[in-house]
Amino acid sequence: MIDLAKNLATAPRRTKASVIRELLKFTNKPGVISFAGGLPDPELFPYDFVAGAVKEIMAKKGRVALQYGPTDGLPEFKEEFVKFLQKHEGVSVKPANIIVTTASQQALDIVGRLFIDASDPVLVEMPSYMGGLQVFKSYGADFVGVRMDDEGIMTDDLEERLQWLKKQDEHYKFLYLVPDFQNPSGVTLSEERRRRVIKLSEEYNIAVVEDSPYRQVRFEGSAPKMIYRLDKETHNTDNIISLFTFSKTFAPGLRIGVIVAHEQIIKKMEILKQSLDLCSSSLNQLIAAEFLRSGHFEKHIALVKKVYKTKKDTMLAALEKYMPEGVTWTRPEGGLFLWVKLPESMSADDMFEDAIRENVAYVIGSAFHCDGSGKNTMRLNFSYATPADIDEGIKRLATAVKKRLVLK
Repeated sequence: MIDLAKNLATAPRRTKASVIRELLKFTNKPGVISFAGGLPDPELFPYDFVAGAVKEIMAKKGRVALQYGPTDGLPEFKEEFVKFLQKHEGVSVKPANIIVTTASQQALDIVGRLFIDASDPVLVEMPSYMGGLQVFKSYGADFVGVRMDDEGIMTDDLEERLQWLKKQDEHYKFLYLVPDFQNPSGVTLSEERRRRVIKLSEEYNIAVVEDSPYRQVRFEGSAPKMIYRLDKETHNTDNIISLFTFSKTFAPGLRIGVIVAHEQIIKKMEILKQSLDLCSSSLNQLIAAEFLRSGHFEKHIALVKKVYKTKKDTMLAALEKYMPEGVTWTRPEGGLFLWVKLPESMSADDMFEDAIRENVAYVIGSAFHCDGSGKNTMRLNFSYATPADIDEGIKRLATAVKKRLVLK
């Protein structure tokens, strides 16, 4: 057999296993309550709608559904998504500004392929979405972390990083953000800072990748405008690339994602996608198109928000009830996650095995930091477990924390 270590290309050698996927192996143990994955609640999947939609699609458009489709996406789906953006986000785009992807992970991969040369600096939040870090690293990105607070990425810190990179004549390409209910922190970027990001994008000639998988899952508070929309209303830089997915608002098994960007960028992305998978599933796009066209999206997302708000409130109440003094957490207004900080002297990395012994699991926060910091942090998911399991799981997690504090 060939020596894989010597014969692999550069990108696979750079690509490491997902920390979340590795940690999930531990959660298969019977009795473990897992807050580790980013899984939607399967009890909410619209099974009857999908079954009915597939039956109708097969009767009326079976030949389209089971055939190859255009690389940039089926016109039927793109037309409905254009209407969706106008109705829900006040964003006007043309079909030429859209490419359909096999979920948002492929969208991230296409972004990486399009922009990153080995050793290019890529600016990311600290913490940042692990899946994005994993993809960009595989293309050789050198990460430049930007600090966050309760209003999202700190734009003063961002400007300092950009100034430094420009002075070093570094070939930086883009800033990657999850502005709404950020994964992993649950924080939402304020509108004031969104405007500042756009201004810095123009000043430093840098693209902004706005990753929005959770934006529609808002169950309280008011939504700031999308960065893409703010750019069109103010600067019109065409520097904003927005990513969407139906994994959290419909069903992850459909693997439907969308990129919205300037037409020239979309054309380049279409060429790259041709070499990846030719096209995304025609059947799944037709199902998603009907999901939007029929008004079922509005009904479904209302249910999702109601259920997830209850689960989020349950988790916050349990944290207040069980966690010892010195432990803090975010209070997201939507999404699937919240972020817990232990005292600085504690390590969530080291505590993970303790938690498993208590039959509860989380994701270590250091995995979301491009520099390996954040060892005293963890991400908790509230969308998957039942309210009863959330309460019991937080109680178990607090037990692990208290035992570690005693050892200190």
